[in-house]
Amino acid sequence: MQTKEIAIIGGGIAGLTLAVSLRNTRFKCHIFEKNAEFKEIGAAISVFPNALRVLRQYGLLNDILNVGGAITKICMKTDQGKILAQTEPRYQLPAMCMHRADLHAILLKHADATFYASHELNAFQSTPDGKVSVSFKNGVFRIFDAVIGADGLHSLVRQGIIGDGEPIFRGYNIWRGIAESNIDIRYASESYGKGKRVGIVPIRDGQCGWWTTVNEKFMESDEPEETKQKLLRLFADWHDPIPELISKTDHIIKNSLSDRIPVSGWSKGNCTLLGDAAHPTTPTLGQGGCIAIEGAYILGEIIKKYGVTESVFQRYESLHYHRAKSIIEDSLQLGKIGQLENSMAVYLRNLLMGLTPSSFTLKVVDKYFLYDVTSMKI
Repeated sequence: MQTKEIAIIGGGIAGLTLAVSLRNTRFKCHIFEKNAEFKEIGAAISVFPNALRVLRQYGLLNDILNVGGAITKICMKTDQGKILAQTEPRYQLPAMCMHRADLHAILLKHADATFYASHELNAFQSTPDGKVSVSFKNGVFRIFDAVIGADGLHSLVRQGIIGDGEPIFRGYNIWRGIAESNIDIRYASESYGKGKRVGIVPIRDGQCGWWTTVNEKFMESDEPEETKQKLLRLFADWHDPIPELISKTDHIIKNSLSDRIPVSGWSKGNCTLLGDAAHPTTPTLGQGGCIAIEGAYILGEIIKKYGVTESVFQRYESLHYHRAKSIIEDSLQLGKIGQLENSMAVYLRNLLMGLTPSSFTLKVVDKYFLYDVTSMKI
């Protein structure tokens, strides 16, 4: 059968997973990355059982298990370290945390694609014969059978398909880092204060991933203190090992907490959206990368079975949209609860957490972890 040429805009986790799924098929992937290198930022990422099922399907499970740390317990704490609740999730596959760069490197190694760095998208347009013309800011012009917009939260492909403007800032910023530490952390935790949160996850070899959130203006400057000094001031009186982890982190990344209102209509002609370009979510549930991997699985399987047409892409959306929408909305609401500032509201939140049975919490987690996209009828 005739080879079909697919342009994937964005060399992140979603786009690479799609290229892995289309290995050894008649669909040839071309991945275009606007940055000068194909690499990821220095932060941790959760790869939960729902995503691991996909990676196992593609033969990558052992690679993933070798670079990550398994979460055997999850603790919710106050800013002073009092345990509010804890659960011990037990599933056939583990809940993993790892360096984003390690996951990215594994996907990059196994992706079947031609890679183009320093190719920032300029424009794309459907042609009369049903293909898609694509131009880049470096002057390159190509025509493809299909275009997949996997270009993230600020997706230019999304603007050409949906046109819903800028993402929505949710009132707080996030700092992330990986600490090289001798602290033996074997469980995940989330600690709650007034308008602030801290999450800690084990990785491997003495590494811990952490993140902090603070209610403040959109990307408010960390000057004149500089980022690390600001965080050490804001979290100086929080329980151990939070100040130490911040102190021992060489590179700290700051982003706004932004997402979009879930909307349908991801496809236009032979173009569709994938990952954060389709369904950006706040990170409260740790499912952003996971649902990107799920979506790449659905899209890859449906392309292999039916080809690349607008109706095929619409079917992909119909199979993935409601799951993604649910996660976006759940994550947004839980994030609002975590960022409460009012003293009485904080007191009631913490009281409710302490009174909630772990069995109920596990049932909530099951909604995300037990989902098996690989059993879906494509």
